[in-house]
Amino acid sequence: MALDLTGGSTVVPTAVTVEFEAFFMAEYAAVARYCWSLVRQREQAEDLAQEAFSLVLGKWKSIHDPRGYVYKVATNLVRRSWTRQALDRRRHDQLCEDLSAESPDAAQVLVLRDALSRIPRRHRDVVLLHYYAGFSTAEVALAVGRPQGTVKRHLSEARALLTEQLS
Repeated sequence: MALDLTGGSTVVPTAVTVEFEAFFMAEYAAVARYCWSLVRQREQAEDLAQEAFSLVLGKWKSIHDPRGYVYKVATNLVRRSWTRQALDRRRHDQLCEDLSAESPDAAQVLVLRDALSRIPRRHRDVVLLHYYAGFSTAEVALAVGRPQGTVKRHLSEARALLTEQLS
């Protein structure tokens, strides 16, 4: 680092920095196009190309063929992204299967929605937060601004009201 005339510090470019910047300027567009040809998404292709160059910079002094190496790194990054996307698709498909297996009948949903609309709001709020949003009674109490004991009582009363309406 060197001191500039205004008192701030400036970075003095080294031969390695100048060499890498020239390589980056010459090759970035081609590597980004290559990545795009594989992933067909501009932003993802740019991210992959930038990550490839970042990894190349980290090993710059030990690389003998930087052009070949950056393409190899970019290819490996694309393959890794494909693997992640395939895994994400499998997880998504599994989640959809699980949800469809667990999803209640539409008629049951309408009956329950109607029953919930007929109980007092103070009961309905705690039921929805606890059973549908998955809040603990302490979290429900914090959300609705009531003591935890009151929330427990409202849940109990709501269950009784719903049981009465649904039977």
